[in-house]
Amino acid sequence: MECMRIWVYGSLLEGFFNYRKVLVGKVLSRKAGQVKGKIFHQLAKGYPALLAGDDWVEGELLEIEDFHDTLEMLDVLENYFGPGDADNEYERIVTPVFLPGTDAWTEAYVYWYGRDDLGSPENPVIPLPDGSWRTFMRKNNT
Repeated sequence: MECMRIWVYGSLLEGFFNYRKVLVGKVLSRKAGQVKGKIFHQLAKGYPALLAGDDWVEGELLEIEDFHDTLEMLDVLENYFGPGDADNEYERIVTPVFLPGTDAWTEAYVYWYGRDDLGSPENPVIPLPDGSWRTFMRKNNT
């Protein structure tokens, strides 16, 4: 069965700039969700990057209307050109998502950072060990 959900953890969270740009009026349901990984704030870009890891990262599990059309818009936003494309900034991968407050897991598309420049002089980062980009942004009044 095809995956028809996305899990977001950064600028696509409700209330942030890319949510307003792409997802307003398209979200059919929203639930808290967590994935295993490591999250970083990219200082020069102003949005997060998710890498493989063992920490819990907080986000939102979304069901959206016009799923395929919206997914195409998200792919453009995330600089995703197809599986393994050398120009991808993010890779879109079906990923297990844990639903806090339950014992349930589901799967959703997740955009994982796909470049090797994190922490370089051109792309300095701040690790977010608490796993929440929303909390980081609130603490920094942005």
